Amino acid sequence: MAARERMPELRARLQASSEGTGDGLRRGLWVTFLDPYGLEVASGCGADWIGADLQHGTVEAHHLPGLLRVTEAAGLPLLARVGSHDPLALGRVLDTGVSGVIIPMVESADQARALVSACRTPPVGTRSTGACRSALGVSQVPELPLIVPMVETAAGLEHAADILAVPGVDGVFFGPYDFSMSAGHPGPGSQDTITALRHVISLTREAGTFAGFMAGQPELLALAPEADLVAVDTDVSALRLGLARVFSRDD
Repeated sequence: MAARERMPELRARLQASSEGTGDGLRRGLWVTFLDPYGLEVASGCGADWIGADLQHGTVEAHHLPGLLRVTEAAGLPLLARVGSHDPLALGRVLDTGVSGVIIPMVESADQARALVSACRTPPVGTRSTGACRSALGVSQVPELPLIVPMVETAAGLEHAADILAVPGVDGVFFGPYDFSMSAGHPGPGSQDTITALRHVISLTREAGTFAGFMAGQPELLALAPEADLVAVDTDVSALRLGLARVFSRDD
């Protein structure tokens, strides 16, 4: 199924989850170093979406077309966490044909409006087009990729409702690791951080949008049924856990 057909299904699935009538996407694999071959090897793991991390790890924009060929063949959406708010960087990532962008460190409605403009072509926004994968008809490109700001600082939490009210923002993605440091909480799995995450989820319900977050810890993963877009853990953790299991065998 082409991504132009899948995207309404993806939006509908996340929307249904936010309304309590669907399951959402709660089995995401967060990719920080896997190349296309590595992602092919991992494609049978049971993930229902892929997050490609261009902020931390080794993944760069020029790696996305290869990763997308794998996810397109598997029928999985791929969302890219970009490294900055730079319009040029956002445009280059969107040019590859990702299902959406997750944008770090968004702390105000003004920042969110600028990001929506950078991600949408005229007359809605200011994003340029050119001879890229998304324009040449060689890929399964979503017509309107998801725009998902991250709430991962104390300031972002304070202004989360305003961010969600910006037209074009599809939902927010909570970053418990950076948030716990910003807010001075003991850690990402602490009760204070979990309370903040639940508050963000409640704000998305009021706004009619979806909520996502990065788990990586049992305390956080336990909240997956309350959200709509959940990254269970990273490829780094999966490799380390898998190798530890292999080398702990007695036979």
